[in-house]
Amino acid sequence: MRKFFLVGLVAALAVAVAAMAAEMPGKITIKDCADTKTPVTFDHAAHVKAAKDCVTCHHTQKDLTAENGTTLAVEKCGKCHIKPEKAETPACSGKKMTDNPYHIGCVSCHKETKAAKADTKAPTTCVGCHPKAGA
Repeated sequence: MRKFFLVGLVAALAVAVAAMAAEMPGKITIKDCADTKTPVTFDHAAHVKAAKDCVTCHHTQKDLTAENGTTLAVEKCGKCHIKPEKAETPACSGKKMTDNPYHIGCVSCHKETKAAKADTKAPTTCVGCHPKAGA
C-alpha cells in the first residue's frame, strides 16, 4: 500500500512540476547590466530543474515557489540593482566583476556547482554567458 502511495505521490509531483515549468518562461534575455558586454540568454527552464528552490535566484521573494510562480508578480533583478536604494545592494553600474549582482549570484553558484559536479554545463567564463558580439 505504501509503495503505491509513494509511486503516486512521485508521479503527481512530476506532473505538477512539469506543468509549472511549461508555464514559466523558457529563456530570458538579461540585458539590465549590458553596458559593456553582450546580453545573456538565460535558460530559465534549465535552472528551474536544477535549482533547489526559487529563492536561490529570486532572493527577495521568499514566498515564490514552482507552484505559485506563474500567479505571483516576479520582480526583475534590475528593479533593485539598476539604481539601488541601499548602499550595500550590488549595482549593475559596478564596473568590477565582483561588484555586479549577476556575477555575485550566478558565477558563484556556477563555481559551487562545478566544484560539486565537474561535468556540469554551468559556465564560469565571460564568453560562457556573454557571447562575442556578432557570434
